[in-house]
Amino acid sequence: MRRLAAFLLAAAAMAVPAHAQIVPCSAVSDQGAKILLDDIVTAGSADNFLQSLTSRLDANLTQVQTELGVDLKVLPCAKRRPSGPSDFTRSLVQELNVRGVLMEVWGTTTEVKDSQGKPLNEASIGYVLIPIRLDELQSQKAPGAFLIPHRATPSTIVDDLLRLVDQAGRLGAYASLSVGSKSFRAQKWGEARKQLCAAETQFSKLKAPTAEDASLATYAKQLAGDAVTRARADARYSGFLKQEGVTLSCS
Repeated sequence: MRRLAAFLLAAAAMAVPAHAQIVPCSAVSDQGAKILLDDIVTAGSADNFLQSLTSRLDANLTQVQTELGVDLKVLPCAKRRPSGPSDFTRSLVQELNVRGVLMEVWGTTTEVKDSQGKPLNEASIGYVLIPIRLDELQSQKAPGAFLIPHRATPSTIVDDLLRLVDQAGRLGAYASLSVGSKSFRAQKWGEARKQLCAAETQFSKLKAPTAEDASLATYAKQLAGDAVTRARADARYSGFLKQEGVTLSCS
């Protein structure tokens, strides 16, 4: 029995490092809505890029923030390196949700050779949409944490990393959906409707939508319709969603 107990304790200790790369990030304590940008781990070192990439992404989201009326910040989390979507357990996601985190982004790049032996970098970018991840862990309706692989790039300069993470407006679509889902949970029906419809529009403009994008676009459309239904059944709500002519569809 003692040997068995010792074995179980050793096994438990070995299981802990699975989430060890989710190190604490002081930015989580910042007030307001935010996106966490973790290390983009490269074949060399991405630490020199993190602050610059954070600033560029923050600037890229300015239009989204203006349209949604949300003060959304992109904050760096140096040395925070998730090993995959499974690291984002219910307890961790609930904590991030309470702290106002809407999304977390991380990535890795690996050096490869092309047919002529020239070095290239293949990348995989991970996204966790916090409110959607909460729903996913409860009902599996839509993916809330996933990786998107990207084709090889010739370098890892900031412009390349920015393009990989943002991918022609994908980050804006994810941000709009996360904000909309958060508002829906707070029973702010009018705001949720506006934000979710904005997300649906942005998803429709993606040039090469992934399977995750298609599922999330459907989720945004469904939730936007649900916002209208819930608003009409809510005696405390007296906004525009109760007016005649407002349909469940965004269009």
